[in-house]
Amino acid sequence: MTTRHIRLRKILSVIIILISALLYLNTLSNAFVYDDAYVITENYFIKFFGNLPKLFTKDYLPFSGELSYRPIVTLTYFFDYAIWGLNPIGYHLTNVILHTINVFLFYYFSKSIFRKFTPVIIATLLFLSHPLLTETVNAVCYREDILASIFFLLSFIYFTKIHVPSFRAGTPTQQTNTRFVLYYIISCASYFLALFSKEMAITLPILLVLFDLLYRSPNKIKSLSPSNTLVRLKRCLLFYSGYISVAGFYLFIRFIAFKNTFKTIDVYPTNIFTMTKVVASYVKLLFIPINLNADYYIPDIRGMSISFILSSLFIVSALIIIVRFYKMNKLMIFFALWFFITLLPVLGFIPIGNIMAERYLYLPIIGFCGTVGCLVTNSEFRKKGAIIIGIILMGTQFGVIWRNGVWLDDTNLWLYTYQREPNSARACSNLGNTYFKNKQYEAAIQMYKKSLSLPYSYPFIHFNLGAAYEKVGLVDKAIEEYKASISRNNDNTLAFNNLGTVYDKQGLYDLAIEAYSNALTNNPYFPLSHNNLGNTYEHVGNPEKAMAEYTEALKIDNNYADAHNNLGAMYLKKGKLDDAIVELKKTAQLKPEHLDAHYNLGIAYAMKGLYEEAIGEMTLAVQYNANDYSAYRDLGILYLKHKRDTKQALYHLNKSLRLAPNPEEVKKVRDIIDAVHAEQVNKNNK
Repeated sequence: MTTRHIRLRKILSVIIILISALLYLNTLSNAFVYDDAYVITENYFIKFFGNLPKLFTKDYLPFSGELSYRPIVTLTYFFDYAIWGLNPIGYHLTNVILHTINVFLFYYFSKSIFRKFTPVIIATLLFLSHPLLTETVNAVCYREDILASIFFLLSFIYFTKIHVPSFRAGTPTQQTNTRFVLYYIISCASYFLALFSKEMAITLPILLVLFDLLYRSPNKIKSLSPSNTLVRLKRCLLFYSGYISVAGFYLFIRFIAFKNTFKTIDVYPTNIFTMTKVVASYVKLLFIPINLNADYYIPDIRGMSISFILSSLFIVSALIIIVRFYKMNKLMIFFALWFFITLLPVLGFIPIGNIMAERYLYLPIIGFCGTVGCLVTNSEFRKKGAIIIGIILMGTQFGVIWRNGVWLDDTNLWLYTYQREPNSARACSNLGNTYFKNKQYEAAIQMYKKSLSLPYSYPFIHFNLGAAYEKVGLVDKAIEEYKASISRNNDNTLAFNNLGTVYDKQGLYDLAIEAYSNALTNNPYFPLSHNNLGNTYEHVGNPEKAMAEYTEALKIDNNYADAHNNLGAMYLKKGKLDDAIVELKKTAQLKPEHLDAHYNLGIAYAMKGLYEEAIGEMTLAVQYNANDYSAYRDLGILYLKHKRDTKQALYHLNKSLRLAPNPEEVKKVRDIIDAVHAEQVNKNNK
């Protein structure tokens, strides 16, 4: 290979990386979508670095909100939040960077096993250009697929480095023991990280064995005597024991040590007939990536239906084609089997939350791209197909950019998804959620009702409907729906919490305490329920229990502004002014626009005789809440008594008078104003 060719390949490598990044540049302006709110914006766990040690304890699952043990992806959220706060641009940038790393690793991996450069370029360009990957890159909450693929590929790359003499033509080069051990450790460690990013990586050892078998020299296999075969088998078992041990350790952690007992998922009913249809749909999307969707409705298929027969014929035809290519190109069968093997974990053998999802193809699609790369090794195909491939790649790249726009925000995403899949209960419910966020409660109620009428609806939709009913004042219906959302196999924390809130507003404090206690039985690490339970204890005149619950909420989430404010208010009532000021200042720091913090802090300063500070806080209180009659009243009194500023005092007192909520408060403020006027008259008479 000439220096010119080497330089050209390096330039092409850089171009590939740039194309990969540029294709997803328009994702940076996107908002948080899908489950990003649950995983990022509403996840208090990632907002405090003091929670990092919990990544490696049983507390991880209830604190993080994840359904399975995936500490690597949660760790990246910690760093994102530390750098970007809740600015989505940073999280999307991280996803784009990680995806680009994947593209580079796939390029490097392909280059290490293909003997020609053309299939490497075609396979890599197809991988970075395929619209099926847009869901994974656009949704921050699905970053685990990207991370798992990174470490999966990295593990495979170092595995191939160990096996260089086994599959590369020419004189075998002997590995040094040091290099062998180093590469082996890196490969096993990468597999470890892949598994703890997402469980789909469990299939790696199967692919490693397959790769080893397909690329072992046929002459060596024929020359092996029975005794040599036994020796080689023992060596193979010893070699693969590292990967097997990593997989065994993961399975122990996943299903025994850190088994999820806090949250369950609504499982779709699966069987061989339905999953055959799903696999056929996946294969179709690989070749024809149109009508992509954030959620797919797959009807439950029972028995030998037309759909099952056609799907089976489609899959069998694909497998026959693969087998025919076996002797011509073993690499092609390896990549084809890569697709089917890495897809196994999401085919219903283990319960999954989605019967079909584009993100499940992020790792398997590598097999498809490698298979296409193998096809272009044929010289005749290269001559006839170069222009066609170029046109297809340009089309898919435009598809990626357009698809990124669909993921702009939740409203755009779920309106599009609902239009494409009106029979999807999830699409209806999530579109209802967007209406709810936009305060279109009647529209939200209609979508939730429709969602509940569709197949595969799930109990949590009742919770959403209950929240919407509560917003429009239909409290009895809200209670019914909250109760309907409670089920044995569901996480009922939010349902019990909202029931407690409704009961508290109705003055049914015993029922409220019972509901909050049930919420905390479901999940003792939910700070909102601890805080709400504290409020109810305060309402029934039990300040000690109220303070204990506020303190418990802050142990879980030290950045919980409401709990700091409530604890500060309790200290204020007890006369512990210094403790109150500490908590209330923390509240104002965490949430400057907090409606009560500045008022309470102003009262605390006034009780300590710090009147300038009190006036400053009361001024902020009316600035953030222009309808706070108490703040206007007390600010007027402060100006009157401690600044002797009658003009400012009357201005704020009159504001308070107009905002007073009842005749009693009107009379109190009126009496103060009358006293001020009387004092002014007396001064003028003198």
